[in-house]
Amino acid sequence: MSETSPMATKNSSNEATNNEAMNNEAMNNEAMNKVSGTTTSGPSPAEAADPADWHRRVVDRSLRSATKKSIDRGASLIRAAATLLERSNGNRFTVQEVADEAGQSLRTLYQYFESKDDLLLAVYEEAMRTYARMIRESVVGLSTPLERLAGAIVAAARMPERSRSSFDVGLARLRLELRSVEPDLVARSQLPITSLFLELHSEAVTAGEITDGNSQQAVYSIVALNSAFIHSLTLGNEYGLELPDPQGLARFCLRGMGADLDDDWYARVSELVHLPQGPLSNRAGDRGGPTTDDDALV
Repeated sequence: MSETSPMATKNSSNEATNNEAMNNEAMNNEAMNKVSGTTTSGPSPAEAADPADWHRRVVDRSLRSATKKSIDRGASLIRAAATLLERSNGNRFTVQEVADEAGQSLRTLYQYFESKDDLLLAVYEEAMRTYARMIRESVVGLSTPLERLAGAIVAAARMPERSRSSFDVGLARLRLELRSVEPDLVARSQLPITSLFLELHSEAVTAGEITDGNSQQAVYSIVALNSAFIHSLTLGNEYGLELPDPQGLARFCLRGMGADLDDDWYARVSELVHLPQGPLSNRAGDRGGPTTDDDALV
């Protein structure tokens, strides 16, 4: 029969005593946690799947705050770039000058825009959003879909009346520069304009006022003619031929879509087109709101 040494017996007794003390402490901790509503083992699967409502409120508020801060910072840089674009007539300026104009560091600028082209594309996109909103405002007083389509063509051609020539020149040069680098992104930036004309064209077709042709091709013709017209006004008439007036552009486009209307009709529609007051260049960031509220260039 084996014998157990006194030392082994003592160690075994001590270990049992320690284990009992640890178990008692764990039980006491568990009881305290139940009373206080806390746990040391992390949330249960059920708690993780269904977090407390205050969790969601805290996270949502934090995300909203961070999102607004980022948009505001980005908008201030866009406004600064728009100011330099106007001041320089679209000639070269540096990202450091943009950062200085916005009162931001160069490092901050690159946190929001990966390159100068990325920033300039944002300037152009905001300008197109502003143009689209102003065109839509210009035709709200017109009655029929065809009148609104004709009025929008007239308003788009008259838009330089609401901007300083230096801003128009800068914007035209910017567009030419960007389309040679990122034509697809320029096309996306012009979606506010093209979407507006697609909408107006569709409404006129539905009303039976123009023929139901290819809407993409029809709107391409409208915006391409308007773009060429604006460039001739701002950068110079490269063809050396007499420019049509805004009514002439509208008449040419709508006749191609099957609308046979007299000059008096176009004159009346043109008189009802009311461009929003104030030059576009003055709208370039004066209010300082986030771009989600159409405030970056308005």
